[in-house]
Amino acid sequence: MNSYSSSTTQPFLNTAPRRSNRTGVVHLCADLNYGDPARETVTLAVLTQRLGWRALIASSGGALVIEAERAAVKHIRMPLDQRGMFSSWRNRVHLETLVQRERPALVHAHGIETVEVGCRLSRLHRLPLVVDLTQPLPDTPATHRLMTLVAQSSCTVRVPTETMAQHLTGTFRINPALVARVAPGVDLQSYNPAAISAERLHNLSRLWRLPEQGIVVLVPMPLEPGMGHALFLQAMAKIKEEKLYAIMVGSDRHARGMREEIEGSVTRLELNGKVIVPESCPDWPAAFWLANVVVAPNSVVRGQNMEMLGAQALGRPVIATTVGANEELAVKGETAWMIPPDDPVLLAKALRDAARLGTDARVNLAENTRTFVEDHFPQADWFNGMMEVYEGLMFPSVRGTAAHDATKVA
Repeated sequence: MNSYSSSTTQPFLNTAPRRSNRTGVVHLCADLNYGDPARETVTLAVLTQRLGWRALIASSGGALVIEAERAAVKHIRMPLDQRGMFSSWRNRVHLETLVQRERPALVHAHGIETVEVGCRLSRLHRLPLVVDLTQPLPDTPATHRLMTLVAQSSCTVRVPTETMAQHLTGTFRINPALVARVAPGVDLQSYNPAAISAERLHNLSRLWRLPEQGIVVLVPMPLEPGMGHALFLQAMAKIKEEKLYAIMVGSDRHARGMREEIEGSVTRLELNGKVIVPESCPDWPAAFWLANVVVAPNSVVRGQNMEMLGAQALGRPVIATTVGANEELAVKGETAWMIPPDDPVLLAKALRDAARLGTDARVNLAENTRTFVEDHFPQADWFNGMMEVYEGLMFPSVRGTAAHDATKVA
């Protein structure tokens, strides 16, 4: 039986607005570079466009703009990633002009960077608003001020996991009735071994200069404090006898200097030639297929980790810490090794165990991981859940009568 078949052929709900000619959605995203907000923004815009809605994305641009425009999604470039007074004023003027011209039915703000301008558009033009938050927010006065704006708006806050729901209702006192939990979704057609060509594998292997022999360990975490890079390198140093080759891929744009710090640790621990630190990954399915093990060693809470799900969809062993949403995105002992944070000895043992998995054990694990993602995180369920959130805001009288996937936090 093909583990990918049922979810990828599941039809999406026919969710075109039922009592309105206005079908436009304006998506606000700081940028369209690689990352969860950008990826989900583009995917949602493309899928709604295919349903006959009009999708527009406003962002500062990035690598995923081409993908959006190929699907006839209109992209408007504006510096939503900048915080200066002039940039903020210019963004407001451009967005208000855009709303007046396009007359959208809804505004969708992806990430904390777009909350303020999204709330302003919603209030001035009386538009329903979705605020999409996938990662925990810093507990600062500025963030509390932004979340107060959210609480005062007529909006729904979409979160991907229970971890994020508890973070918002606990730390920021957001009314649970405003929070909708819609689990993330994996495109099981893209994350399918049959869809990954030898050419893609060769191109990525050559780009990263992977050895022909050796066990590849992928650490797909942003280069930020608390993401576990130091812990991982300590574990690697304890098992130098293993033929492990590590790829620590991630951007340090939110923590400048982290890349140099990590590279310094690589030299200090005598791991030169065994660890590379590329800034981004141009082909995640190929990267997971090349990897023998995928590690999420974070010690700080994350609200979502799409790389964990992508790795499991392709049947790859996962090692993750028992922190934040990691435990919601894997099953301990069945689809992943779950270890306490900040313990390099246990991480080293898990790495050694994963590297030495026999063929039968690896095949059985792959079947478990693929089935887990197919059952709990198919893209169709995520998309249908998002469409229910949209319709619940646009047509309050039918809120909750579509799919059951978008659940209000009790």
